[in-house]
Amino acid sequence: MSTFDETLPIINRLTIFESFSDEEKRQIVSDDAHFRAYQPDEVLIRAGSRDRNLFVLLTGEVSITDSSGETILAVLKAGDIFGEMAFLTDTRRTANVVAKEFVIALKLDRILFDRLSPQIREKFKDRIIEKLVSRLDRANKELSRMESGSERQTATAGSGPQSVYTPSLKKGRPNSFLHGRKLIREIISRTSELPAIPEVMMKVQKRIRMKGTTPLHLTKIIETDPAIVAGILKMANSAYYGFRGKVSTVRHAAALFGTRRLGELVTAMSSKGMLGKAMDGYEVKTGDMWRHAIAVSRLASEIAAIAEPDAAENVQMAGLLHDVGKLILDPYVHERKVLFDHYFKENADTSLQEAERDVFGFDHAAIAAVLCESWDLPRAISFGIRHHHQPSDAGEHKLTHIVHVSDVAVNQAGLRCSGYATRQVLNPPSCTMIPIAPDTVSAMAENACEYARALAGKVLAAR
Repeated sequence: MSTFDETLPIINRLTIFESFSDEEKRQIVSDDAHFRAYQPDEVLIRAGSRDRNLFVLLTGEVSITDSSGETILAVLKAGDIFGEMAFLTDTRRTANVVAKEFVIALKLDRILFDRLSPQIREKFKDRIIEKLVSRLDRANKELSRMESGSERQTATAGSGPQSVYTPSLKKGRPNSFLHGRKLIREIISRTSELPAIPEVMMKVQKRIRMKGTTPLHLTKIIETDPAIVAGILKMANSAYYGFRGKVSTVRHAAALFGTRRLGELVTAMSSKGMLGKAMDGYEVKTGDMWRHAIAVSRLASEIAAIAEPDAAENVQMAGLLHDVGKLILDPYVHERKVLFDHYFKENADTSLQEAERDVFGFDHAAIAAVLCESWDLPRAISFGIRHHHQPSDAGEHKLTHIVHVSDVAVNQAGLRCSGYATRQVLNPPSCTMIPIAPDTVSAMAENACEYARALAGKVLAAR
């Protein structure tokens, strides 16, 4: 297809180009894109590569897999965009994209793309964000269902399409807030306000994923943070481990703990500043979210050691960050407090994430996945976090099921991450995926909660 007239009918089929004029389409296609055909099992994007191409799938289906190629994270169809994170941020590819069948894709080159006018670039980036949001919400189906339900409720109240109505509001007037895709776009656009992942945590996690890592390697990272050094020593000498008074250096502690346990401790401690804050919207007291996250991370790590040993590090990180979306949504929950209170009053037997979907059009897991993408964490982590409340949507992705079971078990053991007393339901397929008896999981959860409380006491004392 060498002429614009030949390519225009194909371009016009794609929703991504709906807002572009014919002249803008001509500029994009003429110099900065070309069409490529791929055979079944051919790799379009390879994990770890530095290429910065963006793909728009015209025909067929592609699979997104983790770096090992063994776990399918998603399946994309004609009209979907992929490769947008590296295209926009100049980061390494975190997943493979492989043709499931014969496919044709439009491939956009980033270097040439940067030469286009600012108006075209901004318009294109807006469309990329829309596609990213849609894909994170199950290819727009789940989000569309929620939005249509909200619009029906709104229509009953006689308000506009972006309003959410509650009879408890003064004089019955609707309270207008951003909702659904518009709210997600606002959150994503305010990237400077998103929390930054702790530097020590990232360094430790990257080091652990390297072959041949020893406790000494981690010690060199730990020694850059005196507060973590103090916390490690206090934990090593605590009654929990039984080494009282015998451990005087972080290197000695590192040798006793071993690489995996030391990495877990450092990751938990370094996350204190980010996860330990009070959240007025969710009615979470200082430290509650952090203790819950530590316990879920610990339990998930223990379950993974039995059910999925190769995914231990990713499971630990996913367990620690599974609720991080609440940090971003908390001010929005606080702003809509009357809506959440009314929702739980009218729907006593419901879950927090169901309330979020009704009020926002999405839940905290969707925002957490966006945040993990911005931190360039492995795709398996963001995928598992995105679906940990609805693990059936993740197929046989074991990390997702492990985080789900761990979250529910820790909540049932008493370490919750919300002041709202909401329903927690264990997904039956998750129990099938994890070959551990329920009573055993409950006992492991009690131990994980004890560990989280012990660690919290030592970290607070160290600071």
